[in-house]
Amino acid sequence: MKANNSTPNYKSRPLTALPLMGLMIVFLSCDFQGYDEKVVLENGEVTSKTIETNEIFDVVEDSPEFPGGMEAWVEFLGKNLKYPEQAREMGIEGTVYVVFEIRKDGSIKNAELLRGIGAGCDEEALRIIQRSPNWTPGKQHGHIVNVRMRVPIKFKLGDKEVIA
Repeated sequence: MKANNSTPNYKSRPLTALPLMGLMIVFLSCDFQGYDEKVVLENGEVTSKTIETNEIFDVVEDSPEFPGGMEAWVEFLGKNLKYPEQAREMGIEGTVYVVFEIRKDGSIKNAELLRGIGAGCDEEALRIIQRSPNWTPGKQHGHIVNVRMRVPIKFKLGDKEVIA
């Protein structure tokens, strides 16, 4: 008996969709933020080249550091931070939390107040962060990256007026 040719052949349709599905999987799995590309040098060595990324990391393997370390940071705050007169008169003490980005070049960008105490202390904490010299930038997988930092700045009246 002869087969009926009037019915469509549904068995071959899934095969035509496979290449399209494969391309979609590859496209959707690509990371467009940045990645390492293997490069072969003239002398035959293989190295990796970082493709630029502007991603901002919250946690990195090597955190940014103030030039000279934490002791230098405390010294910088002690020399440059001024206790606001309004806060002094009102007896305001407390900790101001500031968030900012350390860019790949070590510069500080986008300083914002996370939590303040008012009476001029918030503005003074932001001012001192923005006046800070460039930091040593952070690293992730051996590559310099942009990092978001959160820093407490403590205002305390007494013998030692400013403590960081």
